Amino acid sequence: MFGGITGAVLCQAAGEGVDPDKTLRHFQVEFVRPALAGQSYTVSVEEISNGKTLTSREIRLIQEDKIRVTARADFVRPIESDVRIDTFTAPDLAPKEQGTQMTEVGLPDFVSHFDNYVTTAGVPFQGGKVPELGGWMRFKDAPQQIKDPHLVALIDSWPPTASPYYVGFKPVSTVSWSMHFTEHASTVQPGDHLGYLAKVHFGADGVSSSSADIWTPDGRLVAKSLQTNLIFA
Repeated sequence: MFGGITGAVLCQAAGEGVDPDKTLRHFQVEFVRPALAGQSYTVSVEEISNGKTLTSREIRLIQEDKIRVTARADFVRPIESDVRIDTFTAPDLAPKEQGTQMTEVGLPDFVSHFDNYVTTAGVPFQGGKVPELGGWMRFKDAPQQIKDPHLVALIDSWPPTASPYYVGFKPVSTVSWSMHFTEHASTVQPGDHLGYLAKVHFGADGVSSSSADIWTPDGRLVAKSLQTNLIFA
């Protein structure tokens, strides 16, 4: 099953009952085994901390008595502070009209639910040695309001950043995935294309690591995503 969906399911479960004035700031997902589409599953949530400022929860998705995916979510209440650090400058990506629609590059069927365009020189599984991958993304059928689980699914709608190096589709899957959010998901407009730019840090022996920035059309950083990927033999 598409990792963005399983991540979104766990994110939804993690946020139920959390104080509404606390915002999801960090979400960490570990894909222990593939989750199986079309089969029943259970989700368990354990609250490991619930204080005035921070609520932390651990979540598990279980199928066939096996742990498939685990996650940790940290919800934080804002505090008054004169300090604001903003070092982000939105990359100068080409407009989507000059890009390649992702449904045209031989990716799994789930990409048809997204309106994504690759505008970097690196295109998935085209054999180009370009250590970055990015462009513009949104849901094909936009929800009425963007919530945390929507952002989780949307960010994972891109293939791993090392994918442009390979010729032809390879089963490159995420093992560990960490997202850091700068603000509440509701500040994202459902119909907007968000910018996405990921850069691969290293790749060898079927393992690669990358990080990505996600931002709004007006240049506001929304999230930072870090992933470890590997090829399953």
